[in-house]
Amino acid sequence: MEKILKDIRYLTETLEHRQSATDQEEQAADYVLGRLKPYVDYAHKTSFAVVDNFRLVMAAYYGEFVITCLLAFWWPTVAFFYGACIFLAYVAEYIGYPVFSRLLAFYESSSVAGFKEGEDPDRLLVFTAYLDTDSNPVSDSASLPVIRHVHRALMVGMVLILATCLVDAFGVRWGATNPLTMYIRIGGMIFFGIIAAAVLLVSLGAIPSPGANFNASGVAALLQVAERLHERGLRKPSVLFYFSGGHFANMAGMRALISEITALRKEAFIINIEGVGAGQLCYTRAEGIMLRTPCSKALVSAAQYNADRYKAREARVHDFATNAYLPLLRGLNAITLIGLDEHDLPVNYTFEEDAEHEVNPQSVMRAALFAESVGRTVMNEADLPGTPPV
Repeated sequence: MEKILKDIRYLTETLEHRQSATDQEEQAADYVLGRLKPYVDYAHKTSFAVVDNFRLVMAAYYGEFVITCLLAFWWPTVAFFYGACIFLAYVAEYIGYPVFSRLLAFYESSSVAGFKEGEDPDRLLVFTAYLDTDSNPVSDSASLPVIRHVHRALMVGMVLILATCLVDAFGVRWGATNPLTMYIRIGGMIFFGIIAAAVLLVSLGAIPSPGANFNASGVAALLQVAERLHERGLRKPSVLFYFSGGHFANMAGMRALISEITALRKEAFIINIEGVGAGQLCYTRAEGIMLRTPCSKALVSAAQYNADRYKAREARVHDFATNAYLPLLRGLNAITLIGLDEHDLPVNYTFEEDAEHEVNPQSVMRAALFAESVGRTVMNEADLPGTPPV
């Protein structure tokens, strides 16, 4: 337990925050690298480019739809094609494919990877947790579903604006007009203008979270998994411990990992650990805000097999993006182990109050033991005997 407390104290009190592309995130990566090296065959820190503030990218997309509405008053055909490009680019950004964000200034973010060689070169077991922290515009987890519904309203609004452009484009050709399109566009300008301004203000003025539960607890749990597998390793698969940076910069660290796994063409199973220092330990059956994606059947079955022993239950996460969201969208085998409240909502998710004293080290250790058991089960290797801490 002392190592868990030491890890969380360093990541939350010594560093204060670990926002993407900051010196604090790099210091966190250096600390984790030093802790990880004794437990793996080799470990290294990788760097990659990220957008400084991804919320600014989102605010820009919403602002572009204000321009689309204005343009539609004079050139609805041009507005339709312009808005369609913006809409498709927005959807691509939201599911992890950078489009116009590639044109913005980039900064350097860091991840840490540690590798243990196995007998079967084609099988890879990945344990992952993200390093960085963010700020949250709301102060209560109960508000997270509201944000999801607002996002859905934004998507519907975009489609509706495009529909008015298409209607007027055909109307110009046939000499007809629809009086409702003007009011829809005016409403769209107001709606998207307010959202763009709100997101811009949040991106510039929000207070960063210390990130104790999200996700210093996940990092501490992952280090415990690495230590335990060093003591009694897996025989067949290779094991990768991946501490991703840039999670809140459009999941940049996970994008880098996915590209490497895809290039290696290995059979990979990804176990993501986050927010396990508070709430009830859960494993996800499905995830996703925009696209709800089922988790790996093999990993879910392995989690179900071990759930009673570790007092874990099944959950579905649809109000925020976990670190497993992107691998699931790419069709990889992934699952998340996470602490949730009775409403399947995270505890202190990127809040200013997410401090070290809110984290239970016994819960972190239980999550580490659960993650190890799930990994051993899915790889058909015997689990360690013993009872998890209560």
